[in-house]
Amino acid sequence: MLLPIGNKTILGHIIQEVKALNPATICLVSGKYTAEIQAALDLSSVTLIPFANWQAGMAASIKFGMEALLEKEPAIGGILFVVSDQPFLERQMLFRMIDAFQQSGKGIVAAQYQDQFGTPVLFHPRYIHQIRTLEGDRGAKKLLEKLVDDLVLIDFPLGAFDIDTEEDYAQFQLLLKQQDAY
Repeated sequence: MLLPIGNKTILGHIIQEVKALNPATICLVSGKYTAEIQAALDLSSVTLIPFANWQAGMAASIKFGMEALLEKEPAIGGILFVVSDQPFLERQMLFRMIDAFQQSGKGIVAAQYQDQFGTPVLFHPRYIHQIRTLEGDRGAKKLLEKLVDDLVLIDFPLGAFDIDTEEDYAQFQLLLKQQDAY
């Protein structure tokens, strides 16, 4: 997440794209690399939430971040979850999700890629209780599968690409050159 994309880091790019939405609050849950994130990024408009129990998995991180968000903004209109390893995330995708959320009347909007769905995902506050019951390392995927009748999917083909290894980053660099992006 701190590897470079042009003159930014991957995480810096994602934060910039989220900031473009002008949300009430941006909460960044960090784990093992909290100090490195603080040193590398301007977090002036971000609430950094260090999570000491990050090894507990994605669901634990989601719940921890959501509770911190609700403490800051108890009357939220929606909760948007993004991850720090999807380098092709762009604000246009996020704006499409918000539009679908407002126009459809559905309670969940999620990205769709490679015949699956996942992050980013936008939840109506009515799902806060269900988010609090998440467990494991799959994040909210099980919840989305149970609530498919209240789900709108937005195509995000490049959402399937995430950076977890050095090989992924090398492939990402090649894709950037091919697309002349960033």
